[in-house]
Formats: sequence, C-alpha cells, structure tokens
Amino acid sequence: MKKPILSIALCTLFSCVGPAEPDHGFVENLPAIINKSDVFSFSLRAENFNYNETFPLSLSIPSNKKILSTLIITDFSSNDSSTFHVLGENDAIVFDHLIQSNKTLTSSKDHTSLKNALVYLNNFSGIVNWVVTSSTD
Repeated sequence: MKKPILSIALCTLFSCVGPAEPDHGFVENLPAIINKSDVFSFSLRAENFNYNETFPLSLSIPSNKKILSTLIITDFSSNDSSTFHVLGENDAIVFDHLIQSNKTLTSSKDHTSLKNALVYLNNFSGIVNWVVTSSTD
C-alpha cells in the first residue's frame, strides 16, 4: 500500500513545472534598475510600453573623473519617440538622448553633480541598456 502512494506522490512532485524562463534574460515590460554610488543602469525588454519615471541618482562622481553615458537600443519598433535624460543641479541637462531607431550612443562630460535620471517611453518596443558611470582613467 505504501509503494503506490509513494509512487503517486513522487510522480506528482516531479511533474510540476514553473513558468518558462525568458531566453533573453528579461521579463517583458519590467525594467531592471541599479542605482548605486558608482553606477546607474536601466535595462528593459519592452512591447508597446509606456513609462514615465524620474530616478534620484545616487551617483557620486569624483571631480577628476568624467561622467560616461552609454545607451544601446536594439530591436526598436515604435511610431513614437522616447527620451532618456540625466539632469544636474538646477535641472541642467547633462545628457539628452532621443530614441527613434536602433542606436548605440556613448557620451562623456565634465560634470560632477548629478541629480536625476529621467526615462520617458512612449509605446516603446525594443531592448534598452543604459549605463551612467564615471570614467576609469
């Protein structure tokens, strides 16, 4: 009697499955954000995604370093434009990226005081990888 019950319990236990893992590493329309003293990172795989968010930056850039912004957009398909901004003190624009196609943008600036990162996505479809950090030299 114990063997059939044990067999049924084991079959039930091992036949349970969870949701499939995304093959690209991202859950669709769910941004992955890192906001630390040495890096700000925003990663997303989206499908017709609207998003309007301001992130107070935790970045601490030494005065002898430059600020680097790298933005990579792939698989882009949208009829609207989207933007990524970094603002400094008094809302001065440090980086301003307009997205209307696939692109890779790398910029560096002399600016030590950062305040906010702004992300505006309008019906965005594609993959975003955006990193803001300080130079290494």
